[in-house]
Amino acid sequence: MKFIKIERKINHLAIAGFLLPFASCGIVGALILWAREDISSLRFLLSYFSLVPGVLGGGLFCSIRSIGLIEEQNDKDYAYSGLTLNIVFLLIYFVSIIYFLGG
Repeated sequence: MKFIKIERKINHLAIAGFLLPFASCGIVGALILWAREDISSLRFLLSYFSLVPGVLGGGLFCSIRSIGLIEEQNDKDYAYSGLTLNIVFLLIYFVSIIYFLGG
């Protein structure tokens, strides 16, 4: 019995774009646990205003770049859902910035 080897190319950018928004949520959770009740400290704010948008921006970049590779490497679901997740999480991030600066 012969096995047919089907070679699929993996769209690594799409998978990274899908997973990076969840990584940013983990970073925010770790920052909140680390800061405890002092979320106005300089260390928390620097991390929150630099690290989280950097990860979300990287996810958005990977998702946008992966859309051009859908024809060659498939993974259309990861590409479009990663793009959607990044946009939604960026909107939530901007609302949280408005909350921090307004309150």
